[in-house]
Amino acid sequence: MIGAFPWDPFPPGEPEPRGPDPLQGLAYRSAVTATDAYRSVRLALRRENGTLRVGNRFVPDGRYREIAFLAFGNAANAMALAALHAVGDRLTQGFLAGPEPPLPELPFRSEVMPPGWGGAPKAAAAVAAAQELGTGLTEQDLLLLLLSPGALRALCLPPPGVTVEEFARFLESAGAAGAGGREVGRIARVLGTGAVGGRLAGFAPRARIATFLLDRGDGAGVVGGGPTRPVSPEERTEVRAFLERTRLSEQLSPVARDALVPGGRLSPAPTLSRPVLVASPTDALRAAADTLFDKGWTSRLAFLELREGPEAAADAFLARTDELVRAEGLTAESRTKGVATFAMTTLKLPEGLDEGPALGRFLTRARDGLRRREMSVGLFRTSGAVGAAEYPAGAVVGAPTDRDASVRPGHARAVPMRPGITDVGLVAVALVPIPASGTERSTERVGR
Repeated sequence: MIGAFPWDPFPPGEPEPRGPDPLQGLAYRSAVTATDAYRSVRLALRRENGTLRVGNRFVPDGRYREIAFLAFGNAANAMALAALHAVGDRLTQGFLAGPEPPLPELPFRSEVMPPGWGGAPKAAAAVAAAQELGTGLTEQDLLLLLLSPGALRALCLPPPGVTVEEFARFLESAGAAGAGGREVGRIARVLGTGAVGGRLAGFAPRARIATFLLDRGDGAGVVGGGPTRPVSPEERTEVRAFLERTRLSEQLSPVARDALVPGGRLSPAPTLSRPVLVASPTDALRAAADTLFDKGWTSRLAFLELREGPEAAADAFLARTDELVRAEGLTAESRTKGVATFAMTTLKLPEGLDEGPALGRFLTRARDGLRRREMSVGLFRTSGAVGAAEYPAGAVVGAPTDRDASVRPGHARAVPMRPGITDVGLVAVALVPIPASGTERSTERVGR
């Protein structure tokens, strides 16, 4: 039985959130706790009573001569620390790369990868470090590959003859042409080099590789450019069709276009253990919904995946929430405190970007489109305030959930969160309490 972890984001007994939005904060806290990268890895990687658990496999503790790790992405610190605490002195070497400097408790080589499109300028150094570590491992060794969204920044190098800056601009152009986060990830997998598209598996040809990853909603297979999953012919066909339709293929050199040909620039196809998905958007949504249900609210799923951009996502979330609330037919006599709706969204952003500006655009649109005077809408980043400091980890617009609190009309209230915990996407929460008197007030549109 595993008890409290030393790096729990919210230790047992910690007071519940206060301020004007305690229920929004409580839902946020539950989502983060359920998908906490440290806790999730610790549950999947254990060393107890002479047995080592690696995902769904149990082996004798002495099965491996050496255990090493590679950690990439926004949660690299948390995942690497979890591996260190799980296997202790058996973890003999490692490398991590993410948007934040390594924790003092992690005495391993590292690179800092700031947010942005495509691969970072220091990605070449990260790929070289991963290859150096992997090639030194033997059949008797275990390599832990710890991936979280944002790993693409460390693992993706541009196509031959293309600079890092040029490839970043190309991917940004694809986003402007309509490609969402998943599609941009596929383009990077197909066209990019470095460790994406299954190439990292070739860096450790003899060691056993165990992959643990977080999915923010684009699909586990594209996190970090799928470093252990070879590119399929179907992916090449889909990417080629998109680039030809948007005429972006005309910007590619003939060498880069070779990757779009079925069978072109084949990636290695090693035999690997199935990756272990340690946390996903479903976990965050379930935890947030269960928490408010326990508080007496009716919890409803609005969207499991909301892939539109900030403004369109806000419109869709508000419209769906209104549908769900109308279906409940809330009155002052209803045996519930209100309706809480939930959605996970990527705001159509590729992994590795700072989500702060898009978060602000979503909440601005939500504030302007609020359909009920007593309604509140929150949007929260599970990875904390990565990137620009002026954008908080989460914020709420609309009526306060503490009815005794006063708020400034038309202003968002920041909800603080400890940064760098995990990264499984953005959690949207809408709360519509039962009307104070009758039903007319609850359907009255907020005036401006």
